[in-house]
Amino acid sequence: MRVADLTETELIARFAPVLPYGARTVLGPGDDAAVLTPCGDLVVTTDVLVEGRHFRTDWSTGADVGWRAAMQNLADVAAMGAVPTAIVVALTLPGETEVAWVEDFARGLAEACGPHGVGVVGGDLSGGPVLSAAVTALGEASGTWRR
Repeated sequence: MRVADLTETELIARFAPVLPYGARTVLGPGDDAAVLTPCGDLVVTTDVLVEGRHFRTDWSTGADVGWRAAMQNLADVAAMGAVPTAIVVALTLPGETEVAWVEDFARGLAEACGPHGVGVVGGDLSGGPVLSAAVTALGEASGTWRR
C-alpha cells in the first residue's frame, strides 16, 4: 500500500499508536499542535533529513531514518545541558512511498524517544517530490549554563 492510497487521517492512525507519550505531554499528538506542561528554561533545536542528501532508502530502513532524525535532535538538546522532553516531526512524502516505510519510521522514532521519556507530540504530513523529515526537539534546562 502506498501513501497516496490513504487519507492523512488514515495514515496517522497507522503510526500514531506506536509513538511514545512523554511525561510533559498534556495533550498530543493529534491535531497540528500539542500542549506541554511548563518547564524550566526551554531549549529548542531543529534538523532536517532529505532523501538523497542525508539518507537513501536503498541503504536505510524507515526505522533507521526515524531513529537518526530523533536522536540527532535529542543529542543537540543534551549538548546544551538540557533534558529532552518532546519532539514534533514534519514529514514530506512522495505519493509512491510505501505505508510500511512510514510505520517503520514511527517505530524508529519510538525506539529513540521512548527510553528517554520523550514524547512525540505532533507534527505535520505533506506530499512532495522527495522524502524529508524535519524534527524539532524541546528540552528543559536547569539554567546553570547561563552566562
